[in-house]
Amino acid sequence: MLRLLEHHSYNREAIKALLETALADTPLLRGGPRQTPSVLLKPNFVMPAPRSDASTTHPELYMAIAELLLARGFRVGIGESPAFGSCARALAAHGVLEECLALGISVVEFRQPRAHAGVEDDRRFRRLTVAAELGQWDTIVNLPKVKTHQQFTFTGATKNLYGCVVGKRKFIRHNLCGNDPVRFARMIIATAAQTACSLHIGDGIEAMHVRGPRGGQSYPLGRLIVADDNLEHDWLLCRLIGLAPEDTPLFRALDQGERDALRATTESITTAEGFQAARDFRHAPLVHISFSPWAIARSGYRTIRYRLQGH
Repeated sequence: MLRLLEHHSYNREAIKALLETALADTPLLRGGPRQTPSVLLKPNFVMPAPRSDASTTHPELYMAIAELLLARGFRVGIGESPAFGSCARALAAHGVLEECLALGISVVEFRQPRAHAGVEDDRRFRRLTVAAELGQWDTIVNLPKVKTHQQFTFTGATKNLYGCVVGKRKFIRHNLCGNDPVRFARMIIATAAQTACSLHIGDGIEAMHVRGPRGGQSYPLGRLIVADDNLEHDWLLCRLIGLAPEDTPLFRALDQGERDALRATTESITTAEGFQAARDFRHAPLVHISFSPWAIARSGYRTIRYRLQGH
């Protein structure tokens, strides 16, 4: 299932109405809470930031989805492991923490790692971990932000699920890949496969370009991408923001047969009359995927500062 929806505002009620229709035939809504009692929403919170910051999934989108699910009787949570700060702090910065608590939405901090098989032929990534907290939920709904990324070309569904890795392990794996973005991509694909994610809804109502994963500028893309497969979501995302998917690290990590299958799956949308890639979407200049000693020191300082501030 792959759909490209046009929508140009963060009006919560309008988003709910749009997704109520778009998701009506998905297994999640068809089966209801009897089949899948609990749903964890996984937005993109790089760090606590105001709702006007285009680097994060917009609160009106994830709250619209939360309310849609609550109304149908699901137990709902929102979980994330930001690079700095906490999920609760990110929700507070968006102005929705108290509303979440009042609605009975669980705020889930990813703190405990759970080991799983990784990339079999890579000694550094043969064993990996994701947050053990994921196992407390029946399914995950992934809510990535559509944006450029200076280390990985773009952020989408697959990269957002890398946020299910606990804390600084994410940072460490950037350096364990030996500055090889394709090797890094194989690792995040293996990580994404362990998340039991059943649905991906990419927030491209206001995308982010120029810089990323944070510090960029808002771009009025006016689109939501709905998919049940993270790689299909990301192939379509690439086409939408003017990238050749096969040239990006994520899809270079796949074999030709897998790329051909993704191209065929998305063709009905990308060749349809009216489909057009974003004009003037500016991609971030690429830098090394592994961090410099200066970046490591700066990250350590920020982490200490956030902890001292109680974040």
